[in-house]
Amino acid sequence: MARVRPGTRSAATMADRSLVLAVATYFPDSYGGAERQARILAEALGRRGVTVTLVAPTLSRDVPLEEWTGFGRIVRKRVAAWPNLGGRNILSFLAWSLWVPWRLRGPEWRGVPVYVFHARLHALGPALAAWRNASPLLVKLGGGGEASEFAALRGKKFLYGRLVERLLRWRVDVFVANSKQIATELRTLGVAPARIAEFPNGVALPPLDDLHRAMAKRDGLGFIYAARLHPDKNVDVLYQAATALAAAGVTLRLRLVGDGPEKDRLAPREPAGSPVTFAGFVADVYPELQASDFFVCASQREGQSNALLEAMSAGVIPIVFRASGVAEVVAHGGNGFIVDAATPDAFAEAMRRALALSPARRREMSLAARGFAQDNIGIDAIAERTLAAIASVPPDPQARASLPVRSRLIEERGA
Repeated sequence: MARVRPGTRSAATMADRSLVLAVATYFPDSYGGAERQARILAEALGRRGVTVTLVAPTLSRDVPLEEWTGFGRIVRKRVAAWPNLGGRNILSFLAWSLWVPWRLRGPEWRGVPVYVFHARLHALGPALAAWRNASPLLVKLGGGGEASEFAALRGKKFLYGRLVERLLRWRVDVFVANSKQIATELRTLGVAPARIAEFPNGVALPPLDDLHRAMAKRDGLGFIYAARLHPDKNVDVLYQAATALAAAGVTLRLRLVGDGPEKDRLAPREPAGSPVTFAGFVADVYPELQASDFFVCASQREGQSNALLEAMSAGVIPIVFRASGVAEVVAHGGNGFIVDAATPDAFAEAMRRALALSPARRREMSLAARGFAQDNIGIDAIAERTLAAIASVPPDPQARASLPVRSRLIEERGA
């Protein structure tokens, strides 16, 4: 784990400066866990006096390319396809990779830390900007095992994927690993322990009073999935499990929250009275979570799922496949259930077991899920650990911003 060393920047010094946060997609183009994580982390850093410039590509023709926010601003690059796809979309990848260092040029960006969510192709542009500006470069990996992003880069058909993987592996200052599996895989790849900061994703914790009111209304029958409805999330496994239980005479509800191709495929099938309903996109997932008893996810390709952590913060009992990082937050039979097979039968059995819980046991597990979130993954604590990870990078004496970005933004706003 990366630690603050004598003579390095302190977290307090960082609070007087700024941060570039680069993501593969952002609102309103996409509403997934990484996008929500980026927003709440930026807001938490903003509360600590750090001005965040969030950099993202967009496919939308309507979204503003520059947008002021409470934490700083969002700067977007309009592209024809997502830069992290590559292949036939290589022109978008190249356009993005050249635009980011061009956009972050000038003395005001020198030494400003760059934090990239996920080691995919889109990370190259922000990495080039950081190297040119002599800035600390952090990359948070989004998955381990089958979801390893380095393995995905090496598996690209053309050479550029392996080139990006090699550049990141050897030139990133600090990798943020949100699970022990990811940290172990990094060490296996030759990444020094001093370059690995191991801490989980963070969540915004709903007030406890809201949780107690929600628990008083829950009936033990409501299941929810809240993330992208994409084939790689195995949403169909949940759909089949719920419909099979209903066909067997079991009373339950499954609420699928989010957009994606699986919604377009599955929603038209639903007859009247089906146990499955589709909420589509929602700007705030917590009202949906508060109305649910259990969170279900069959995805095999996860890092530490933001959706899982959000559910636990709302006291929703998780029923999830044993993906990377799951066992570090879910205690089977304690604050949730871990399913060993991503199949409809396995999830139907786990859901049946959950439905059989007594109200007292359900309340106990719900409070245990919330308790884990409160003790370990509050976003304010994660913001502090992010600042400490940045502070652990040895300072470059030539990397000094001539003007703090917060002051510059205030002057620009007043101009």
